[in-house]
Amino acid sequence: MVKTKFDSIVKLKKMEVDKIQREIIKQNSLIAKAEKELESLKEELNSIQYPKSGNFSLITQIKTLQNALLQQIKLKNDEIQFLRNQKNLLSGQLKEKELEYEKMKYLQGEEIKKIVKKIKKEEEKSMDEIALMLFKG
Repeated sequence: MVKTKFDSIVKLKKMEVDKIQREIIKQNSLIAKAEKELESLKEELNSIQYPKSGNFSLITQIKTLQNALLQQIKLKNDEIQFLRNQKNLLSGQLKEKELEYEKMKYLQGEEIKKIVKKIKKEEEKSMDEIALMLFKG
């Protein structure tokens, strides 16, 4: 393979793209986990039943539990929103890094074309010299 001055840059840019892709996968996993936790909290909230009879303190305890669950649901929704925002930021970074990577790959390809063209030209020159020597000889 032809070596160019862009090889190490292309490799570095590819590593940056891969790293962000892994971070996005991790972020998706965190979002999915948080969404499951949110569903669990909602199910727990929906499963609470008020007693048909009983004392006021029992009703107060249930109301306190409901409020606590509602607060946890709000916090979990906030967490999910934060995680989604982080994912969106990562997606933007990924687009930038992919563009940089593609630019470097293009420049690397152009450099390879130049090198190959130069080698072919040198080969043609050598072949011409050999043909000339054979013709004279």
